[in-house]
Parts: sequence; structure tokens; C-alpha cells
Amino acid sequence: MNKLVWVKINSGNYFKVMARLNNIGISLYDNKKYKDYILIETTYEDLEKIQKYLISYKIELYAETGFKKVQSLIKKYLIFTIASIISILILFIANNTIFKIDVKSNNKVIRDLVKENLNKYNLKPLRQKISHKKIETIVKKILDNNKDVLEWLEIEYDGLIMNVYVTEKVIPKEEEQNNFCNIVAKSDAKITNINLYRGVLIKEVNDYVIKGDIIISGEVTYNEEVKNNVCASGEVYGEVWYKVKVTVPFKEDYIEYTGKNRYNFNVRINDNKYRILKSRIKNKKEEETNLYKLNDFEINLVKEREYVNKTRIISEEEAYEKALLLAEEKVKLKLKEKEDILVKKVLKKEVNNSTIYLEVFIATKENIGVEEIAKENDISDNGDNS
Repeated sequence: MNKLVWVKINSGNYFKVMARLNNIGISLYDNKKYKDYILIETTYEDLEKIQKYLISYKIELYAETGFKKVQSLIKKYLIFTIASIISILILFIANNTIFKIDVKSNNKVIRDLVKENLNKYNLKPLRQKISHKKIETIVKKILDNNKDVLEWLEIEYDGLIMNVYVTEKVIPKEEEQNNFCNIVAKSDAKITNINLYRGVLIKEVNDYVIKGDIIISGEVTYNEEVKNNVCASGEVYGEVWYKVKVTVPFKEDYIEYTGKNRYNFNVRINDNKYRILKSRIKNKKEEETNLYKLNDFEINLVKEREYVNKTRIISEEEAYEKALLLAEEKVKLKLKEKEDILVKKVLKKEVNNSTIYLEVFIATKENIGVEEIAKENDISDNGDNS
């Protein structure tokens, strides 16, 4: 069957035009009547006959249908279509190509070893990226083949760069016999608890110590005679004191959601993310929901929540509580597991028109014992000074 087109005939005399078309043997597949013109659906071949015999009417191509319409659109936007296809291909190839391999190690021998092993699996610049599943398999093989040299290996894509994180295997040195060390105080404190594992206690619970004092000695004596030097071991907890200074303004910045939400999509290829629609919200918080995922390709629904920046004046009571919390947070940053705040007390408070100033005393429970290599006369010196 010949390809069909819509032809516009500028005439208001519907029956006369249809009779003429019938007389010259035009194939009609559809027609539409309007006030000043008629639309007929016919073939390209019959269009030529219409233009030849109906010379008294203005004949023009109105619209094409089917594959011919697609062809015309492609011809019309040929340059744009070719440029778009080439751009997509270049983008796809670039995003799936390794342009640089960066081995994160200060040891040149290790860097060369890792690159040599990666080359065996065709992982090198200007080669195609592979999936994370294949990477895990390759990493396992490299580690298995270099057990004596490599401890850990991880490969991550960062755009066009493949980062290789590597840890060299460190062979531990044999512990020296008769290693002499003490447990000393790392800060001024009051001892609250001691767990002795090896060595001799110099200080007791409730003793006050200053930084550097020996708490557990590695010098073992019997009848005032040194019998052995060991590396002291144990846990020492103490009460440590801080004076924290905090200033809080009465003016506080915060964000407020407007209730205006927009939805968008993003596509993630490997570690690269592309936004599908242009966002029209300036200040927004985004929440992603995964819709589809296959290996390193995923499509996500993005909810954009609009907010505005605002400022408010807080009361003196609110500023006071906020300052206390900030002082506590400053100290907590220094604390480790099993360490905690015991007491907090405001020593000084100053209020002016714009700020509140606090000096806060905070007592903590901390592990204050640290290992320190000792000298032969350390215990004697300590005893003399006491």
C-alpha cells in the first residue's frame, strides 16, 4: 500500500470537489469538510494527479501520516537529530570509560604492583568500566595472589577516574623482651578506678595526679631490689575537669518549609548522577526514592521540598539552655567509649542586648592512663619526688 498523506483543497464547495476527484480516479481513504477548505486523505501518487487536474484550486500538503511523517520530521530536524545522537553516544562512552587510574599509596613499589595486576584484567586507562560485581571478583583474585604483600584493596569510580585504595600488609615485629614501659596520666585528674593487668601500682583510687605522673610502673621490685622490667598494662579511669566558655546570640537562623513540593527524576550511571528535569526551586531539601536499579544503573524519583531561610529572636531561657548544650557537646567530642560527663555547673553568666555568655565547669569520667616507654631510673625519681 502506498504511503498516505493529508491534502488541503481550498474550496467551500464540498460536493463539487468530491465529484471532480471521483471523475479523475482519486483514491480517498478519509475526508473532512470545513467552511473554507476540504481535507482528504490519499496517496502521494494521487496527490500529483490532483495538482495536475484541479488547477483552479489551491492545493497544499496538509499533513503526513505513518512512516512518511516520521521521515519528514527526521529530515526537518536532521542536524539536531544527528547532533543529539552523537552527544548521547559520546556521553555514554565517556561515562563508561576509565580515563585515569589513581592508586592511593605512598609506596611506589605497591602502586606499580597494583597497576600491574589491574592490567592483567584489562583495567587500565581508555578501557571500558566494569560492574561492581566484577570488580569484587577481581579484587579477591588480586588479594589471593598477593597475600604476603597486600592486606586490603578497594576500587571505586569517581566520574572518569578509577580510585584504588590499598593497604600494604605490615608484618608485626616480634615484641622485644624486657620492654620497659609505664602507665602514666595523660591529664590532671582524680583517680576513680584502676584495673591492673601487669606492673606495680604507684597510685591508688582517690589519688590526685598531674599530667605525666606514673600510675602503674613497669619496674618490678622485691625487698627494695629491682627484679625485672616489664611493660606495664592496665586501665585507669579518673575524674577530669574542664572550664568551657560559650557565647550564644539571641538571634537564631532557621529554615521553614513552605509546603511547596516538586517531583523530579535523576538517572545514576556508575557514580555519575544526571537530573532529568530542570529544577525551578532555589532553596530545597531533596528526598530520593529508587524506582529501578540494574547493576550500576538506577532511576530515582526525587521529591524537592522548598524552604525559606528565616531569623527569629530567642528568649534568654532558650539561649541559656542552648549555651549549656553547646558546652556539653564541646566536651563530648573529646570523649570515647565508656567515657561520660559526670557533673556540669555554671560558674559565670553574662547577658547583654544581643548575646548570653557562660563559663561552665564540667567533670568527666575518662580513661586517663597511657603507655609511655620508661627509663631505668624513672621509678626511683618518682619515689624521690614524692
